[in-house]
Amino acid sequence: MKKFVMLLVVLVLVSCFAQVPDFLFSSKYPIPEWVRPGLVVVYQHEGGTQSGESALYATGYRILIVTDVQNNVSYGIGITLLIHPTDYSIMFTSELNPVPVFVHPQEIQDALDNADVYEGTVVQGGRDIDNSIWIEIADNFSSTAVWISEDGLVKRYQFLERQNQGSGVVRGEYLTHFYIDWPDEDFPPVAQENHTYNIYSAAFGFMALQGSVSSEFLGVQGNIARYSATYSMGTAFPQKAELIGFPSIGPFYIHPDLLKRDVVLEIPDIGFVWQNEPGSYGVDSVIYFNGQECYRASCYENGLAAEIKTVQMGLVIVQQLVE
Repeated sequence: MKKFVMLLVVLVLVSCFAQVPDFLFSSKYPIPEWVRPGLVVVYQHEGGTQSGESALYATGYRILIVTDVQNNVSYGIGITLLIHPTDYSIMFTSELNPVPVFVHPQEIQDALDNADVYEGTVVQGGRDIDNSIWIEIADNFSSTAVWISEDGLVKRYQFLERQNQGSGVVRGEYLTHFYIDWPDEDFPPVAQENHTYNIYSAAFGFMALQGSVSSEFLGVQGNIARYSATYSMGTAFPQKAELIGFPSIGPFYIHPDLLKRDVVLEIPDIGFVWQNEPGSYGVDSVIYFNGQECYRASCYENGLAAEIKTVQMGLVIVQQLVE
């Protein structure tokens, strides 16, 4: 149980760190044509946390897939693959969010021009020796630094956080970007449903119930569906969160047209492949990293996931559909 809780903490930290500050994501300035659905950006990625005598550090990759662009904001899938340096176990995380592949250079200039507005925060930046544009935002507890190219492509990032119980760091360096054919479809009917999943941790052939998550459909704005999620984990108080989904993929569904593809995404240089396979419920959408299965969504033909499995450094986290 302790290991499971630690993994949840790490997952939250990594997910929170891997974001560009909100004010750099404002929709004041247009997104260029090259930021469009099907854009895939790959980063070398590393992160670590330390609390007392406990520490966890891992290296790997972060893959950002743009699925939708709305109101001058790019949305999509963020996939993080981290490899433990000692036992080579893999931690896989994914989230549906705005994807920080692009920051308009003028947003950085605006932030620097208004540095005094952010009370308790130090904002600095300019041109780096490689002619990239950079900005750092720091306070007493955290700092964020982002480097972009002339056209706004995020080339490098660093996130630090310091708290009484520990600290964490995440760094990323641009490797490559390319385009894939991404489906342009309406939301499947299943996207408007409410569902509950039990959450299990599995290791050495044993499964233990850890809690549950229930999602309630709130509505759709353009290509963004919103859900209210309630996480009930053991004796802890239920935690609320807002999740989003897109026509192609959501928190508990994958569009049937995406499930019809043999291969969704393949990146041979890093040993990554996302493919679909025949499954016991209909279709299994599976992600492999260096030949190891990291993610498996077992879906019905309508796209609803009956079961979702992810690998988390020696553990398998399983979500099973209840209703």
